[in-house]
Amino acid sequence: MKKTLLALTVASLAATSVNAAEIYKSEDGAVDFYGQLRQELKFLDGNDHDATLSSGSSRAGVQGHYAVTDSLDVIGLVELGVGDSDITNRQHYVGLSGDFGTLEFGKQWTISDDVYGADYSYFFGGSGLRYGTLSGAGHDSQIQYKFDGDAVWFKAAWGLNESDSNQDLYEVFAGTAFGDLALHAGAGYNRDRNHDVDGTDTDLSNTYAEFTAEYTLGDLLLGGTYYWAQLKAEQGSEKINENSISLAAKYQLVEKTALYAGYEYTMQEADVADFDESGTVIYAGVEHKFNSWSRVYAEYGYGDGTTLGYNNQGSNTTVAATQADGASNFAIGARFYW
Repeated sequence: MKKTLLALTVASLAATSVNAAEIYKSEDGAVDFYGQLRQELKFLDGNDHDATLSSGSSRAGVQGHYAVTDSLDVIGLVELGVGDSDITNRQHYVGLSGDFGTLEFGKQWTISDDVYGADYSYFFGGSGLRYGTLSGAGHDSQIQYKFDGDAVWFKAAWGLNESDSNQDLYEVFAGTAFGDLALHAGAGYNRDRNHDVDGTDTDLSNTYAEFTAEYTLGDLLLGGTYYWAQLKAEQGSEKINENSISLAAKYQLVEKTALYAGYEYTMQEADVADFDESGTVIYAGVEHKFNSWSRVYAEYGYGDGTTLGYNNQGSNTTVAATQADGASNFAIGARFYW
């Protein structure tokens, strides 16, 4: 693993089903049309703080369910990303749902991205959540199982490698709650046999585990995540161990306005190139929700040190391996849901 791969740059993910427009409904099932329009104005250190305006991760989709029996439904979803200049397939799956839980087959975000951790940012957080280094938080050919019980929930995924044309992916997560305290933990293994390193296909794996605790105290939400990950070259002895701590808080200042902030620190230990460095991200922001279908938000982010790359769930952005030296960034965003 070359040192040039390692570096750092600088959320609430809202469900759209609440505002979905009903296309069809009968006694047997329903089909809904949903989406988000996102607009983002950024002033990034790497761009000399010149203003950039983009559509962010706008999307639109159709989801539906039909009853096969009184206790079994067929479900399906297709979601398209609507960018400034192209349309992409974000998700595409079908499945079964019943008292046993839910089985889903197709293209989806990973379970680790669904579960996530203590990051409440819209733009710059997520550096301490180490699952997406190789996968980018998604897989084209997944089988996912999800179960939500009264006391616990459980989620697992298997990503098919399809004769090495896709990555290997295995994930298991579980969680529970004790009053105002919510806990979850899990682990995963992700392997890319054709990872592009300086124009050369390299067999890399990412093994990871995490523990997250969140506590609600009135209008204040406190969260903390510990993440361990190991990125390894499978055909050699080269590896990098990561230990990350993420601390975050969100305070409901008034009915429609909230403040949030977070601190993330990642320690990296490598057995190649004498590489032992760390990365730090600090962010703070404010959000205002006009109602259930529209909001605006602004955020400042500070980054220093190195990282292997990560996924920010709030903006659905994959940050590549980069290096920052006291970078300051600022961004403003707006969303409209249906």
